[in-house]
Amino acid sequence: MFINLDQVFFYCARYCFDLNQKFDKIPPSPNKTKYSLSGLISSGALRLNMNNKIGDSSLQLSFSFDDKKNGETSFQMDPGSVSSASSEMSVSWSEGVGSAEHHRDKDVSFGQQVVTRAKRRIRKTCTTKLLKRRLPMIEWLPKYTLQSLFHDCMAGFTVALTAIPQGIAYGAVAGVPVEFGLYTAFAGPFIYALLGSVSQITMGPTAVMALMTHQYVQLGGVPYAIILSFVSGCIELLAGLLNLGFIMDFISAPVISGFCSAAAVTVILSQFKTILGLSFRGSTFTKVLPGIFKYWRSIRVWDAVLGFAFIAFLMLLKNLTLIKKWFNTGCCLHNPCVEKAMWFVSTCRNALAVILGCLIAYVFEIYGNRPFQLIGEVKCGIPDFQIPPFSFERPEEEFASSNWTDSDSDNQTSYELVTFPEILKDMGPGMVLVPVIAILEQVAIAKAFSNGAKTDSTQEMIAVGAGSIFCSFFGCIPLTASFSRSSVLSASGGKTQFASLINGCVVLFALAFLMPTFYFIPKSILGAVIITAVYPMIEYHEIPSLWRGRRIELFPFITTFLCCLLINMEYGILIGAQMHLLMLAYEGSRSKSTLTRYKEADEERVVLQADRNLYFPSVERFRNALTKVSIDVETKNRVVVLDMGRVNQIDHTTLKMLQSILAAWDKKEEKYCFTNVSDHLKQVLSSILPKGVPVSRPVLPSTDTTISFVP
Repeated sequence: MFINLDQVFFYCARYCFDLNQKFDKIPPSPNKTKYSLSGLISSGALRLNMNNKIGDSSLQLSFSFDDKKNGETSFQMDPGSVSSASSEMSVSWSEGVGSAEHHRDKDVSFGQQVVTRAKRRIRKTCTTKLLKRRLPMIEWLPKYTLQSLFHDCMAGFTVALTAIPQGIAYGAVAGVPVEFGLYTAFAGPFIYALLGSVSQITMGPTAVMALMTHQYVQLGGVPYAIILSFVSGCIELLAGLLNLGFIMDFISAPVISGFCSAAAVTVILSQFKTILGLSFRGSTFTKVLPGIFKYWRSIRVWDAVLGFAFIAFLMLLKNLTLIKKWFNTGCCLHNPCVEKAMWFVSTCRNALAVILGCLIAYVFEIYGNRPFQLIGEVKCGIPDFQIPPFSFERPEEEFASSNWTDSDSDNQTSYELVTFPEILKDMGPGMVLVPVIAILEQVAIAKAFSNGAKTDSTQEMIAVGAGSIFCSFFGCIPLTASFSRSSVLSASGGKTQFASLINGCVVLFALAFLMPTFYFIPKSILGAVIITAVYPMIEYHEIPSLWRGRRIELFPFITTFLCCLLINMEYGILIGAQMHLLMLAYEGSRSKSTLTRYKEADEERVVLQADRNLYFPSVERFRNALTKVSIDVETKNRVVVLDMGRVNQIDHTTLKMLQSILAAWDKKEEKYCFTNVSDHLKQVLSSILPKGVPVSRPVLPSTDTTISFVP
């Protein structure tokens, strides 16, 4: 056996655990030079002997291994006159079999090998870099400064002035007591301050999450909302740990736009019911719209006037900074201090509206009038940390008995036990779709506020999952990132995630001390706050963009929008996503083949090139192209060239079709070959190709060609 010295090193190194061993050079002696290689050996006893002659010089290599000791290799070379004769190397080795004791030692060595590899894997996994990714606070906390603290405090306080009224409003949208919205508004930012990767993001209750939670609250009450938060958090956290973010790629942008627009329309319409002072069951589009027309005689004028007035008031404050454009540069509105004051008033408009509404209602209360519907008593204090209600008792539905004759008997309320499996069964697809929507919002908003930096989607999924689980122990509803509050945080100059912690602390302070003052908040003002906050979610601007760009994608947008309005939110987004995937599959099956003809010497070449991978939906179109090639030209001296330059994958159905076509060509003695075939595709085609069929990558000559497209 003749091999070079590099091969010897390879055979030796593969028996070592660590291939990055260092060679320690020993000072040379007068007659020889010695090198040693030591490492941990785990392959059993091995002896390797080699003799090499280079002219008058000789090289001897002895290699011995032991499974308990380090192995050592020694090279000895006797210098002499070196001739130009060719070098030959003779290598022989033998592996020791050993006794029964040796086999026991080998088993022990294998166990040690498994433990060693496990330790090495843990060391590679549990790195400082990974720890900083999973706990971003470790990255920015050592660099924190007093200037950053000042900016974060101001930004966190400003965001809290928006989060408090929105938390109360979204609690009402979800159908739970309003304090539950504030519980979510303080618990979510605490977790994001620890696990969040984008400093401008804040988590908490949102309109979409509140709307999706509302139907489950109607089904099972507040415990269903808490369990939904816990289950959603577990799914989000598991998806983040398993890197399942690619699943979100199957929901396209038009489907998400249609879903968000339908959710915004539903929320706005449900709040119109609140502004008009109407009270009837139902919060969906199909129930609220007919209900408004049915009960229009019961509209409370004072609530309607107050609600629409505050909608105009909030819209005015929202565009307050744009008013200065109407005045010349010499006006006082262009003063920097005035501009900052206008920005602060515009940013805190929701808090100002709630405070002003409380004052108006309190003044009427002093004079003995109550023309508005008020929120009423709000539970004060910090919520208790307790396990979510995985099972609870609820009153059974009361059945009217028309034949009941004993009118003196007392009505007794009976209770039924609701278990965790029953809760999951009632939730159905919602326990999967709610976390999917939460992840979509979280990742999309994180990318929007990352300022062009790389977004760690996995970390965002872990953050929203851990936040939902943590919130469920305080009795919160499902949460995700809020675009409006994140915009406020970004515009307020927040530097780090510590601003979210300040935001949570301010909301917690309001829960502890300010709840009695919320008694006088008119419901119509909360409706106005929600409407002005949600209406930008109606993505009507996407329609002209889709029309100018790719009109066919208007179908999934409109389908998702209508199904979410007329059926429900969960089935609407499922139908829209499936429709878009079917459209994608249909377009993928409409393959086109390019046909090129040219002459080379006395032969005619007919080149057929597929424009995409060949899967079973496109089999018939490609079969038609091949059939047309075989009957299109009746000349005999020709070669059909199948150009696979754009084909990387072929499925089994296409292989069977090719096999039948090629068999028919063989009977007709049709000459054919394959070109531009990748190595992977060549291996796949080898299962059906007859022997002797050329499969290569020839360069086509530059001759005049006639090109036609085969449908």
